[in-house]
Amino acid sequence: MRTLLILMLCFFVGPLDVLADELRTKYLTITLPENWKVIMPLVENQTTSTVIVSTVSGNTSVGFFVGPSSGADAKTIADIFAAQFKSSRTPVEKNGQYTFSFTQQQTLCQAWVAAENDVFLVTTLQGDRKAGLVLIKKHVRSEDYASLLPK
Repeated sequence: MRTLLILMLCFFVGPLDVLADELRTKYLTITLPENWKVIMPLVENQTTSTVIVSTVSGNTSVGFFVGPSSGADAKTIADIFAAQFKSSRTPVEKNGQYTFSFTQQQTLCQAWVAAENDVFLVTTLQGDRKAGLVLIKKHVRSEDYASLLPK
């Protein structure tokens, strides 16, 4: 009887690890909570990884672009991305990282750029800042490059 109860519970609840999608790159692991989805699938080429995730409601998105810096420092990389995103201001250094804002689809966005040990990470956030930062702080991890995540 006890075995039957456990089997029924497993059938109705299902395995816990299917409740969240996990995206792995050689640099980061993102465990998506139930209310988040992938809107640009993980693309990995020989050197870089790119992925964009969003809340199911679509009001917040977070993007990650990570790869080798090829000797460029964080300031140089930040300047390149700020120009690419048509930021009206130059990147500002905060806590050893560079940040800048930009507008995309008439929404104010923020980007963080960090580089360390020949690897860089650009993180972008569009929409609800609090929800995006909760995702980054609680659901994105990196054993070797944790210092690259927004602070």
